[in-house]
Amino acid sequence: MVKYLPVVALLVVTLCMGPVFGQIEYEEFDTPVIHKNERAFTFSLATNGLAIGGLYRKALPGYFQAGLSLEFLILRDDKEFETFDPFFGTPIKINDVNQLYMIPLNLELKKRLFAQDIENNFRPHAMLQVGAIYGMNFPREFTLNGVQQKRDNQFSFTTNIVIGFGADISTKENFFFTIRPQYRITAFTSPIAGSANHNAFEIKFEVGGLR
Repeated sequence: MVKYLPVVALLVVTLCMGPVFGQIEYEEFDTPVIHKNERAFTFSLATNGLAIGGLYRKALPGYFQAGLSLEFLILRDDKEFETFDPFFGTPIKINDVNQLYMIPLNLELKKRLFAQDIENNFRPHAMLQVGAIYGMNFPREFTLNGVQQKRDNQFSFTTNIVIGFGADISTKENFFFTIRPQYRITAFTSPIAGSANHNAFEIKFEVGGLR
């Protein structure tokens, strides 16, 4: 993960610029800036699967939020692809031996950007998550030279880092919807489901409330 440290450092610098810009005086909006605790249900579409989960964030000074998130990822095999039977037109999956699942438990730091420049119904933000992730692979049986075979189940812990920039959209004062492109860095010490590297680009959606 060392090669990703410059990216993480850049995001940390972005997050930390809040207190600096906070010293600048801005023209006040007609309504006060919203900055509250958040809790939400989450759904992610990734390049290799999908995820569901939940989170809670605590509002901190400087338009920061610290939070905790828990997710369940369902991932397909990196070599898996789908084609169609040319005679019957039915879908056929190729290389779908592995059944990989991951459970990340992450601490999160979220920073609202341009809080004094943009109204409350559209709130851009930067986000950094760091935590532990548990990987589980349950290979299916497969046929090799006419013989049914099955690999052993695999279980492994590692760390993961998630970096993202997105926006919260509000239609009501205490309700919000989030869309955020993000990148998850996950590298196991030994291969699981055929690879030790399970980095992935994700689109994260959040639906929740403020309190």
